[in-house]
Amino acid sequence: MSCDGRTAAAPAGPTVAALAALGPAVGPIRDEARSQGVDFVRRLFEEWASGANRFDRPGEIFLGVWRGDRLVGVGGLNRDPYAAGGDIGRVRHVYLLGAHRHLGLGTLLVTRLLREAEGHFRIVRLRAASPEAAAFYRRLGFAECADPAATHLIRVRPIP
Repeated sequence: MSCDGRTAAAPAGPTVAALAALGPAVGPIRDEARSQGVDFVRRLFEEWASGANRFDRPGEIFLGVWRGDRLVGVGGLNRDPYAAGGDIGRVRHVYLLGAHRHLGLGTLLVTRLLREAEGHFRIVRLRAASPEAAAFYRRLGFAECADPAATHLIRVRPIP
């Protein structure tokens, strides 16, 4: 209860939701990544603008992590363009604002992406952009792989 006798509302927890567009809410993510020289976020915006990748093929999705009304992270799941066949997915463009890291939000996002992969892909791969990212993905159960197009992979529930 607050000091004025009203019951205080509990703060809303983080939510993960599909994003259909790269609107103004994504601006702070783009700006922070640009200032840090994070190239894969620049590519996300370029590929979206050109239509080359909008996460809109079967089994694909682009998600945002929200804290209240603020978008604090993004990440997507594609069919892996570097793998033969359509049963291998790829986690792409996962980025959390620096102030929101180490709070479990990246785990929340990637876990949701892996759930979305179930029934569409048998393996999900990725390329970790840094040693810190590689350690993060290992903690989530991804195994390192010796492939020129991927650094890590994980098996997901089989395609029915």
